[in-house]
Amino acid sequence: MRIAPVTDADLDALSALLIETVAANGSVGFMHPLAEADAHAFWTQALASASRGERIVLGAWRDEKLVGTATLALAMAPSQPHRAELTKVMTAKSSRGAGVGAALVAALEQSARDHAKSLLTLDAAVIEGATAFYQRLGYRSAGDIPDYAYKPLGGLGATRVFWKSLDAPMRATSPAVDPAIDERWMRRALELAQRAMSEDNEIPVGAVIVSPDGEAVGEGWNRNIAEHDPSAHAEIVAMRRAGQALDNHRLVGCTLYVTLEPCVMCAGALVHARVARVVYAAADPKTGAAGSVFDTLISERHNHRVAVEGGLLADEAGTMLRDFFRSRR
Repeated sequence: MRIAPVTDADLDALSALLIETVAANGSVGFMHPLAEADAHAFWTQALASASRGERIVLGAWRDEKLVGTATLALAMAPSQPHRAELTKVMTAKSSRGAGVGAALVAALEQSARDHAKSLLTLDAAVIEGATAFYQRLGYRSAGDIPDYAYKPLGGLGATRVFWKSLDAPMRATSPAVDPAIDERWMRRALELAQRAMSEDNEIPVGAVIVSPDGEAVGEGWNRNIAEHDPSAHAEIVAMRRAGQALDNHRLVGCTLYVTLEPCVMCAGALVHARVARVVYAAADPKTGAAGSVFDTLISERHNHRVAVEGGLLADEAGTMLRDFFRSRR
């Protein structure tokens, strides 16, 4: 993937990406349907602003195809020379979940430092995935504003205001991992989720604990009903087995792969177990504790914080969950 400033030659690709984002209900300030001429006019103005040094507009290319963009607004009020604002972070649908957005944000954060900016702010629609994305990158919530703006497809929605101090210590970040390895273990977790549904008629959630050496040391799926145990979530079952396998109540350096974003109970256990990293598939907009609703895994109040990545094979996990609940109705 190549990340660099966009130019006038990228106007058509930028416009197409903006139209695609709006059509998918992405809250980037426009309503659907967005006319191509309006998208083109927006980017023309944005690039003119960039040429005046008022903002930085970066693009991400894969195989010479534009797959993402993000903007850093540098021109702030005279009383805020230390602040910049992050806007218009968009990833093409075909490349979501591949780290494009995170790479763009990281590049803009470095640009902000290069311009002597120490504080970044942004606002994001309070929807599944959007707010969790920024929380995983170390942005802290300043609160929600209800009925802030209409969503592109209609209906008022709230926005969440975020901030990040670039002078502050970095939060837990994920180690470099081969995406193929992550997918391999998530597919194993999906197999376990299928067993929860087919063998035990439990909510299909599966989990795998992988050691720093790359070996599965604990597996599990939901067993609440089968074991008459309210704590027998897939994550807890997998951690119990991993602790026994490692002969240790700490799972230092281990990664948890789970098909649904952990709840508060499981997130607390993951923190106490000193798990290094959590990779989840489907987000849980009702009770998720990895950024969707609660920030348990990355809370600075803990003496250990867990690196979090979400969305891997989310469609497959989400379909399995929806099919299960539909069959129960």
